[in-house]
Formats: sequence, structure tokens, C-alpha cells
Amino acid sequence: MLGHLPVLHRDAIGLLRRSSSALGPLFWVNFGFAHRRLFHVGPDSLDVLRKPEVVMDYPASIKVIVGRSLAMHDGALHRHMRSAINPVLNRQPFEKGASDAIASVISARIDAWLRQGSIAIYPALQELSLDIIFRVCGVPTADLPAWRRAYRALILGVYPIPGRLPGLPAYRSSRARAWIDDRLRALLARARDGAGAGGSLVEALSSARDDKGKPLSDQELIDNIRAMLLAGHETTASILAWIVIVLSSRRELWDAIGEEHTAAADTPGPASIRDARRFPVTSAVFQEVLRLYAPGWFIFRAVTETITLHGRRVPRGTPLAVSPTSLGYEPSLFPDPERFDLSRWKDRSTSPGPIELSPFGAGPHFCVGRSLAQLEALQFQSAFVRALRRAGLVPRLQGPPPKQVYFPIGHPAASTRIAFLPE
Repeated sequence: MLGHLPVLHRDAIGLLRRSSSALGPLFWVNFGFAHRRLFHVGPDSLDVLRKPEVVMDYPASIKVIVGRSLAMHDGALHRHMRSAINPVLNRQPFEKGASDAIASVISARIDAWLRQGSIAIYPALQELSLDIIFRVCGVPTADLPAWRRAYRALILGVYPIPGRLPGLPAYRSSRARAWIDDRLRALLARARDGAGAGGSLVEALSSARDDKGKPLSDQELIDNIRAMLLAGHETTASILAWIVIVLSSRRELWDAIGEEHTAAADTPGPASIRDARRFPVTSAVFQEVLRLYAPGWFIFRAVTETITLHGRRVPRGTPLAVSPTSLGYEPSLFPDPERFDLSRWKDRSTSPGPIELSPFGAGPHFCVGRSLAQLEALQFQSAFVRALRRAGLVPRLQGPPPKQVYFPIGHPAASTRIAFLPE
């Protein structure tokens, strides 16, 4: 009944790597409750995402989470939404507003952490990331605890447990979605009446048009904003938490990033993605953490017409999956993949390619929020390192290094604590 779900929860990438070693690049994984997927792993696995015969295919429980958003559609509907949303996220005024919001939240949160002396790092960064994405989107932050509880319940829909009885994941996820959507409708109405936060993402999206001049429907707006709020804090919180854990357990990395920001003490931290080249160590830490600990470890698809993969016939209707995170452990792509190695990213003459960016997806469904996530990671590291060095403190991991937990998304154990100790 549970299939591979228990081992997927605690060691998803280990299971995929062991299965690939024993069975080759194609093998079935049982997510439990009669939900089986044919996984395609290895260096060429991303190619399947570009095949026209391979389309989006997520179970009903996940559809509850993301609805009619970009993440769930292909073809004309996907192009309609993407052509309306992309220009909004790539406008310079939006990046400037997002940068200011990120810097303000990060500074206040880090100051509070240092006064506490130690924190449970993943929950703390969930709160920080949710605060940031709310400010960027123009959502009032007064009810932040209630929104946080609602999103914790919403994401339970990832678990493939059948039934909608009270207390079960699907029931809790559906109730949370209804609560969130009611508030997003009110927020959208305020934005259209001019009563919302000026310059916010919600306001910009409410007047966005696709490449044919067609606006997004109310339901498309609500579904995409709901998905952005979720992805914009859950996945980012996981990456930021792992950055802190790595810097707290590896003194040589802390010293390297500290020296970089000490040398730039008279200049502000990164305010845009273009500033990344001024901070090569900071950028490399983000890329290497993303390689090892990407939070979105699976992508689901289905086959609409028979295709051939590695000499095997994959018939129409076959449920497929690929794992961007497993590519980070592919020895042919990343030699000695278990080693944390900044030289994979520093002093490169070329930009990261599709494989290296695979944690953000591939093909038409490449993450629209990639730039915002990278900017948040760069600004967080800069503020974190500078604040601790000014205070004469260093971060220290309390207890053994945590392992990645893979459900609902990849993240470190919530109990992982970081202390701030004198240098």
C-alpha cells in the first residue's frame, strides 16, 4: 500500500541512484496507493521534457495546490499565461521594488535572530521567505501566521494518500486552498480598485496582457498567485536554510565568503542579478547548495503518443517522472558529486547550462521566478555574513549535520538549530 513512499520521504535521491545503478536509466517507482511512475534518470533525462509527446501530468491532489497555473498546462494555455507573466517579472522597476523589500525583511529578521542567540533555522527561514514574497506580491503581512498555517496545510496535498475525510491530507489541502483563494480574490479586487499596494506583483499582474493583448482571467490570476506565493517561500526557505547550515559547519567556507564581503564593505550588497559577478564566492555557494539540495526533486509528465527511451518502447498513457536533483549527483556531469566544491562555479567563462539550471526546471516550464530566487539568496548571504561579522559572531551548527527530508518538498529537518557564538 505504501510502496516506496517511506524511503522516498527520507532518501529519495539515494533510492533513485541505487535504482539507476541496479536497473539502468529507466525504472518504476511506487509512490504508494497505486500511484506508480516510470522514472527516467541520467544525463539525457531532461531531453524527455522537450518532446511534444510528453505533457504535464500531476495527480489530482497536486492539482488542488496549483490549479490552472503555469505549472499545470502546456500548449496555447501555457503560452497565454507565460507571455502575460514573464514581462511583469522581468521589468526593472519590479526587480528594484523586490530588491528593496528583500533587503528590508532580511535585515530585520537577522537582527532578531542575533538577539535570540540561536534559532531553528528552517522554520525561521520559512517565516522570512513568506514575509518577503508577501511584500513583493503586495499581500498584507498582518495575518502572516494564519497564511503560514494555511500554506502548511495546502502543501499536504503532495502526499498521495486517498480519501477526503476530515484530517486527511487531501481534505486539509482543499480547505486551505479555499481559505487562501477567498483572500486572494479580495486582494485582487483591492488592486483593481486602486486600494492595494502600489507597484506590487498582484497589481501588475491584474493589468497584465499576453502577446495577443488578452488579460488573465480571475481564476488564472488567483491560481498563479497562489502558486507563486507557495513556490516563492517554501523552495527558497529550503535553499537558504541549507546555505546557513553549510556555512555553519564548514569554517573555510564561512571565512571565504566573509573575506569577500569584507573586501566589499564600502559598497552595498547585491541589489540585482547583474551584481552576482561582484560576489563570485556568494554566487558559487548558492549554486553548489542548489546542486546538492534542490527542493523540487521530481517533475511529473505523461506520454501522449508512444516514444522510445534507451531502446525501450514507452507506450501512450505511461506516467513519467524525471528528477532534476538526481542530475546534481551524476558523476559524468559533476565529478566526485558528494564533495561540496565551489570551483565548479567560480571563475567560469560560461554561464550555467540547462543541466546545471535543472533545479529550476527545463523547456517551456522553466521557473519564472528563478531570478527572484537567486536575488534573494545573494542578498540574504550578504546581509547574514555582514551582520554577524559586525557583531563579532560566527554561526555554529548545533548537533550532527542534518539530512535532506524529501516530502512535501526537499528541506532540512525542522529541528536543526544554528547558534550565534563569539568569534
